[in-house]
Amino acid sequence: MTDPSWPPASGSLIKGFQRMIRRSLVRAALGLALVCAAPAFAQAPALTQSHLQVAREVADATGITSGITNIYNEFEKSVQELIATRPEMKKDTDAVVAALKPEADKRAEEMTRTATEVFARKMTEADLKEIATFFKSPVGQRYNTLRREAMDDLLNVLQPWSVQTSQYLFDRFSQEMRKRGHTF
Repeated sequence: MTDPSWPPASGSLIKGFQRMIRRSLVRAALGLALVCAAPAFAQAPALTQSHLQVAREVADATGITSGITNIYNEFEKSVQELIATRPEMKKDTDAVVAALKPEADKRAEEMTRTATEVFARKMTEADLKEIATFFKSPVGQRYNTLRREAMDDLLNVLQPWSVQTSQYLFDRFSQEMRKRGHTF
């Protein structure tokens, strides 16, 4: 079976080549921009030890660090639930989970270091000191405690809301598209 639109009209062939050339030029320009920008990224100022230290304090005080290190605890809990019906595996499971702890700690420390560097690059040392001071204060500590509880409550409400809102928006989208002569 032959395609009646082949060969393409010379105008559409030219437009196709023009599109291909434009895309190639855009890619080349993007590549050049990235090559030119690379030295700027490489020359980012080094972070001072005090800047990193206060960024780590903020990561610790805001619960970021505990969120990272808690992954091992969640893993351990999941493994215990997984073998709950297999008591003959308990001894080996406990030994393997314990043997994995140093690896998990190393990975958590790497991620914590990354998080610390991200904060240090995004915020000045002075701003981080103010944030650390707030979170170390009694009101900051209360905020942190209540934030965790509030987030738990919010997640319980957010899940059904997101499902309902998605469904509502899809229904409305379908209605509007039907008005324009389209069906799904």
